Amino acid sequence: MKLTGEPGGVEALAEEAVVAACTLADAADPARWSAGAVEDAAAALEVLAGALAQLDPECAEILSVVPVAVAAVVERAEQAAAGTSESADGRATAGTSTALRQALAAHGLTRHRVHQLGAALVTVTLDAPEAQALAAVLSRPEALPQQAQQGVESGWGAGPAETAAAALADALRAHGTGAYARVLASGQVSAGLTPQTAHTIVTALTSRPGTAARGKRRGLGPGFKGIAAQQSAP
Repeated sequence: MKLTGEPGGVEALAEEAVVAACTLADAADPARWSAGAVEDAAAALEVLAGALAQLDPECAEILSVVPVAVAAVVERAEQAAAGTSESADGRATAGTSTALRQALAAHGLTRHRVHQLGAALVTVTLDAPEAQALAAVLSRPEALPQQAQQGVESGWGAGPAETAAAALADALRAHGTGAYARVLASGQVSAGLTPQTAHTIVTALTSRPGTAARGKRRGLGPGFKGIAAQQSAP
């Protein structure tokens, strides 16, 4: 396996490692595993994540979900050994994904995709303007316009998608560990959350009044520095 020499090669491997870890956590049948096999699989996943993070520190955020997936594998093995069922946990996670979709829509964030990747990761994919708006809702709700402004002027997230991703990542981390946000090749922003963090986000969104879908807003052009910079301004 070639880890260096190609632009974005490590990043692609990191994404594959995360998906593989979550798929393993979701699909493996621990009832057929020995305790040693579970430990070996968990150790291999963590070693892989650590090696990739060292090769490219920028991948550390997305790889932070791997230990969560590892914990899910171990938990499943323990549940199988104890003869308990995890179907209730699966239903709760699916319910969180549905609640997250509803909470986003209630705030006018309708162009999004929410996916469940295994038992350990919920992903949300948004256009950059909506990612910036979600960051504002979570970080500083009073910064949002009281009424949607119509027109074709520069709007939410009109700056680079990287700015929206950075603002969203900061906002998500304030609500739980293991969260990240990054820019996809399509230019959209993808955020990853543990189910626990997703539940916290749902609670935060539902505790604030919903709004109609937002129109354009002035003042967030290419030079916009992000939510954190606005909060620090006098």
